[in-house]
Amino acid sequence: MPDQNLSYDIAFFRAFQRPAWVVMMVAQMILGLALAITLILKIYMLVFSPYACTADGETLGNIIRCTGTLETIAHFLLAMAGFRVAAFMFVDRPRMLLGPLMLGIAGVLLLFLSGLTLAEASWPVAAVIVVLFASMTAIVLGQTLLARWRGRGADTNKET
Repeated sequence: MPDQNLSYDIAFFRAFQRPAWVVMMVAQMILGLALAITLILKIYMLVFSPYACTADGETLGNIIRCTGTLETIAHFLLAMAGFRVAAFMFVDRPRMLLGPLMLGIAGVLLLFLSGLTLAEASWPVAAVIVVLFASMTAIVLGQTLLARWRGRGADTNKET
């Protein structure tokens, strides 16, 4: 009976996996297009209009003009990581969450660096940057070792 429940769980995951991937891909395409349009508008405003922030933060143009480029990219990376994590909740393999986790950490690092000024540079700031880079390195190393381990397991299965 427990094997039958397991097969129902797998069937449930597989039934929702493809629609979740489609929604994720469409959301990523929309986010990528929105980022491209935002950066083009930012360059256009920088070149063809006076680059001054006004007091009313209500208009879209003012928000695009006054938000830093690294901060904008960081927000888009964090949104994309959120969409990927939501889609990977319908996948039966938790190792696939390392990619969205990497995007999220990169977004946090860019967001942190976008607000950093020379006056704020101190050893706690350097420690945060080192921890973020170390976690990114650990994730990449974990993905590499996991891929090697899976590849080695596949090779031993083929020989037998």
